[in-house]
Amino acid sequence: MFNKEKRFKSIVLKVLCALVLSAGTKVYGNGLSDSIPLKVLILGNSITWHGAKPTVGWSGNWGMAASAVSKDFLHLLKSRIYGLSPQTEFQFANIADSFERKFWKYNAADFKKFSDWQPDLIVLEIGENINDTLAVKYELGKHLAHFSAELSEGKPVKICLVGSFWPNQYIDQIMRSTALQNNWMYVDLQGLYKDRNENTAIQQYQNQGVGMHPSDAGMEHIANRIWNEIQHLFK
Repeated sequence: MFNKEKRFKSIVLKVLCALVLSAGTKVYGNGLSDSIPLKVLILGNSITWHGAKPTVGWSGNWGMAASAVSKDFLHLLKSRIYGLSPQTEFQFANIADSFERKFWKYNAADFKKFSDWQPDLIVLEIGENINDTLAVKYELGKHLAHFSAELSEGKPVKICLVGSFWPNQYIDQIMRSTALQNNWMYVDLQGLYKDRNENTAIQQYQNQGVGMHPSDAGMEHIANRIWNEIQHLFK
């Protein structure tokens, strides 16, 4: 009887371990475990996604000024994640008007669909549409922390905060400090915009607003920097 009970417990344990591993859980030698993100939420601005706008010469339906949907940073990132975790799902949105430009007075109800989805990893690619003066005046860091808490509904969700592609005086400092205080990942994009001929689409578009967005090379640099920060989560 004792041997049968022991074998039964052993079988149950093996089944449970298999279920855990199939759900995307990594088990480390120190006994700690960490889940591979199976739901990734990417919220940003026109660099993340922008619908066609013929009046400015933009006909795409992806990250502005990439030459094709497969060339923007979001889809480059998705491809790399799929390579390690084919079961991971994605949601993304442009939140320039709903949060970025009014981070101190946004409507939380606009983002309930994302919190209801219960993401495991949230990537925030924002900063380009935030005014430096307002970032200081309205305490951007405090609102970023509050916004992230609402998106995660208080659960332990991994956060990756991406700095601005365009130069600024205070925004990146605030975001870097906020990431450090909250134990988030932080991705610095500064320096990319200095090489405008390589990393922006200024030579491809007559409209300066479109042209100052990342080129294919710029998008790849952004994807690389974000991937360098988050890839350990998928291994």
